[in-house]
Amino acid sequence: MKAPSRLSAELERLARCCSGGRMRLRELLPGLQPRDQALLTATLSICFMHPVPMPGVSTVFGLAIAAIGARMALGLGPWIPGRWLDRDFPGPGLQRVFRAGSGVVRRLERFIKPRGLFISAHPWVLRLNGAAIAVCGLLLAMPAPPGTNFPPAAALFLLSIGTLEADALWLAAGYGALALNALFFGALLGLGWGGVKALLG
Repeated sequence: MKAPSRLSAELERLARCCSGGRMRLRELLPGLQPRDQALLTATLSICFMHPVPMPGVSTVFGLAIAAIGARMALGLGPWIPGRWLDRDFPGPGLQRVFRAGSGVVRRLERFIKPRGLFISAHPWVLRLNGAAIAVCGLLLAMPAPPGTNFPPAAALFLLSIGTLEADALWLAAGYGALALNALFFGALLGLGWGGVKALLG
């Protein structure tokens, strides 16, 4: 049986798929050749792990990630609404992101391996991971200030890799990052509400 390709190889394939001027999500996803939903969410998280904003991408990709995570939590296979699949995105921008992500992931892959399988591979843990991934997707889809996509994307990447490779260490890091996201966005929401109260007062 042929071993599944590593995430870095999938990202390189995606970079080649994005060589045209415009790209639709429908055209992008078949190029992934995914072995499960975690590969999809890990790949999409790469788009937000850089400081340069990509207008229009975070909402659609975030909602797609949330839908994938919700179906993982329910024990169902991947499904994305057709109207999201047909949205246009800038191919060259995605190509640069995926190519840079491939180089980073290639260096990280030496530290990724199956660990703590009695936890990481447990069916209920996999469902819990799906729920956590869905939360990360919703955070990415929120209309938040520029630069706030990276924290949930980092948590999403850690959770997706931990799920994909059954690595309890990466899962623990992902849940820790998700807890920090809860604090960060809670503080952001508190500051925003305080500003509204000050204007109304």
